[in-house]
Amino acid sequence: MRIGELAALVGVSTRTVRHYHRLGLLPEPERLANGYRDYRLRDGVVLARVRRLAELGLSLDEIRDVLADDRGRDLREVLAELDADLARQQDAIAARRRRLAVLLDEADLHPDSTVPPEMAAVLRELPAGARSSRSWTARC
Repeated sequence: MRIGELAALVGVSTRTVRHYHRLGLLPEPERLANGYRDYRLRDGVVLARVRRLAELGLSLDEIRDVLADDRGRDLREVLAELDADLARQQDAIAARRRRLAVLLDEADLHPDSTVPPEMAAVLRELPAGARSSRSWTARC
């Protein structure tokens, strides 16, 4: 099969297939007498595997390691690390959303609301003459 057929089979562009060749993720197939690449079903399987691992969030370097298995890491270990990383990201996003919800719940939302709570406490303690009519954050 030709490159366009392979790309369509897996759902990627021919440019992606060529990129994976350059990176060594997909081996170069034999060429026909007319110079066209001659892809086999096995190439489609490898390409589909690369695409699936990329969709799961592995970097192309990590995919190369999984395919080559050059560091002795098995797929389960790599996927477990990815899952742990995603869990950390999910926790960080949840914490950010909680902080955002606190701000959105404020009845009198103003620019100074976005400074860290510790700094807001310091600003509240400043004598009235030390504060200008503009907000503190507007001067920064």
